[in-house]
Amino acid sequence: MRAMGAQGRGWVTAVVVAVLLGWAAGARAQVEANRASAAELQTVRGIGPVLAARIVEARAQRPFAGWDDFEQRVPGVGVKTAQKLSLHGLRIDGRSYGAEAARHADPAASRPVPAAPPRATDTAAPAPPKAAPPAARTGHAPPPHAYPAIPGLSQPDAGAR
Repeated sequence: MRAMGAQGRGWVTAVVVAVLLGWAAGARAQVEANRASAAELQTVRGIGPVLAARIVEARAQRPFAGWDDFEQRVPGVGVKTAQKLSLHGLRIDGRSYGAEAARHADPAASRPVPAAPPRATDTAAPAPPKAAPPAARTGHAPPPHAYPAIPGLSQPDAGAR
């Protein structure tokens, strides 16, 4: 009987693991907007029956050329929605939203611009040295000269000077 109980628990554990792995794989699955059915599109978080129908209808005219084309032709999808859908697995020609933006980026714009050498007319005075940091607080009162004297309220400490 004990062996039967261990086998039963092992079987239950195997089923639970299989279900969790299937769920995790489905959550990360990529869905191609140019080929997926309406039902497949609805597996992407954020796509319901209405948006899936809009995507299929727009795609029926011609496949999506990229994320910009997708945003323009699918009503209700803008930049933020497209980014979210891409994050949840929607792809256009295998590309995520960020990959599309990187593909269109100007490579020259990503290069750092070298700093210009100083000109002869730049005769700015050197910056004054920074003051030393204040001493660490020791829990004692600051010296009397740290704060301005208030006539009638402040009593100078005779031993401090």
